[in-house]
Amino acid sequence: MTPPTDEIRHGQRLRLRDVAALDDHSFALYIGERFDQLVTAAIADADGRLRPAQHTVLRAPERLQQLRDALTFAEGDLQVGVERMTYQHDARAARTASLLRRVRTALHEVNREAAARHAGARRREAGAEPPVTDVIVTARSWLVDALPDHFHRHLAQTLADAGLPARAAAVDVFDTVEEGWRDGHLAAPRTPQVDELLAKGPVAFRGLVADDARAQGARVAALRHPLLQRRWGQALAELTDLTVPVARASSNSALGPLPDGVYDMPEIDAYRIFNARRFLTAVWQRQSEHKRLLHQYASAVTEARRTAPEEDLRRRAVGAAIDRLVNEQPAAAARVVTGLCPHITGDGLIELSARDRADLKRRLVAEARSAAQTPRPLDTALPPVPPARTVLPATAVR
Repeated sequence: MTPPTDEIRHGQRLRLRDVAALDDHSFALYIGERFDQLVTAAIADADGRLRPAQHTVLRAPERLQQLRDALTFAEGDLQVGVERMTYQHDARAARTASLLRRVRTALHEVNREAAARHAGARRREAGAEPPVTDVIVTARSWLVDALPDHFHRHLAQTLADAGLPARAAAVDVFDTVEEGWRDGHLAAPRTPQVDELLAKGPVAFRGLVADDARAQGARVAALRHPLLQRRWGQALAELTDLTVPVARASSNSALGPLPDGVYDMPEIDAYRIFNARRFLTAVWQRQSEHKRLLHQYASAVTEARRTAPEEDLRRRAVGAAIDRLVNEQPAAAARVVTGLCPHITGDGLIELSARDRADLKRRLVAEARSAAQTPRPLDTALPPVPPARTVLPATAVR
């Protein structure tokens, strides 16, 4: 797509200078109708063309993530446009480069606002419930990781005691979303279109995902179904891996500068690279959309389970199973707690970097396995977590 300028139209999209002429109602419909129209509005806003009322509508909190997607796509699209215009010695390259800088500034502002809102939400969530001593939660979780067979034996019994059917713990977020849909926590009907996509072979499915990414003004609605999130994410990752070398991109997440040698290539070879770079930008936009949708699905499932009576019984059964594991393996439990103690701060929390935490977990899990004994009931060596915050199995707590 040629970068939008005052002189150039794109299909049915308005020119940048025409967007401000829309009344407030028409503007709201315009940016909500199609993603490419949102991109145009985002560029117009970055270029200072929108009226204050339009700017407010565009920057509404509920639209912040979509606006970030639009600006991210616009940044890549404009960058490729500048590269192509430079190759062609097009006089519009300087103007488009200036617009690209303004879009990058707008994207930086939106990223900062999104990060601030996310941090605020996390602080509110943290304040909603009193914190449980982190060392206890961590020790119980790591003990389950160390002795999963012992844990699942106890869990099968505690679930039976509670009259609940056994259910394998979710291995990843995709399992969580798929199970949540099967349990009725996500209102998304399984249409014939969804079944058709589920039945497609890997190559055909990846081709459909590529077509969806190219059509920024449209969406294959069935791809957004909960049961297709795993395949959609895999196909997008494969498209990225296949396109990065052709696009001469610097990494799987950034275009980077265009290699100087491209400007000396024959037109057919240069345009193959330009087209690959633009396609890669479109794929990245879809990856961002996919991740956001996956997070929304997982959050909805988690919230539904948190308030469901059966899930409360299940959480209590998990906690009871961990209690039994601790009773059965006091030496292993003590090994984990002892290893964590040097890293506890004054308020009882563990303070470690992600890398140090992973290294410590790896070592303590191995030591707990070595300390494990033949099952025999003993007194609890590790205090249980308070009932209101019973920890989930190891696959759900890290």
